[in-house]
Amino acid sequence: MTFIPVRSVIDKQLFEHVYQPLWNLMNWSIFGYESLLRVNGVKNIEQFFQKAREEGCLYELDLISLESSISQFPFLEQKRGLLFVNVYPSTISRREFAQLLKKMVERFPYIKNRIVFELNETTEDDDRWKDGELKAAVQWIREHGFYIAVDDVGKGASTLQKIIELQPDYIKLDRYFAQGLAVNVEKQRMLSLLVNYCSPKIVLVLEGIEKEVDLAQAKLLRVPAAQGYLLGRPERLT
Repeated sequence: MTFIPVRSVIDKQLFEHVYQPLWNLMNWSIFGYESLLRVNGVKNIEQFFQKAREEGCLYELDLISLESSISQFPFLEQKRGLLFVNVYPSTISRREFAQLLKKMVERFPYIKNRIVFELNETTEDDDRWKDGELKAAVQWIREHGFYIAVDDVGKGASTLQKIIELQPDYIKLDRYFAQGLAVNVEKQRMLSLLVNYCSPKIVLVLEGIEKEVDLAQAKLLRVPAAQGYLLGRPERLT
């Protein structure tokens, strides 16, 4: 675990973003990129965000990461591509988040209909999924030209109840389901169920694709989208 003070990283902007492609498996094309925060000397970014929560600056880190990932992404070059950005439910539930997002649109007018907010889950935020503020925030985000994804479905706190109630535009399935998919009948059955449930309103994205045989199995199951080292590693785009 790093001992770098999160506040120092925020104030000095000691970070960058790399971008990993998401592939449409139906027409074999890149349709978007996920923005991933990188801090020099920090190996586990999830622990780094947890440290930010402990230091009382998770909201600030989330916001500066969001703005930085948007400013560094070459929207004008990737004319039709989406940008997937990670954000905590506690961040978008804040009343001031709507105003901050409006200011971002004023600064970067081309981001409308181009951003997908991936909701990160933690046990600390679990209660927020049950209150009306998060649902209201999700509705506002959609009404203003953005999209919602539920991340790491099948891992930890993710539940089908959250998917049913929020009806996200994208479901990102945890890498567990990609590992050994070609030889695991139970994982294949589960993916088939989710593909049928999601079609046609929700795009199912299978994360963690690392082997060609598992990618081939995902395509046979008609999984519409995927992400993983086999398809492209996170890298700078500028």
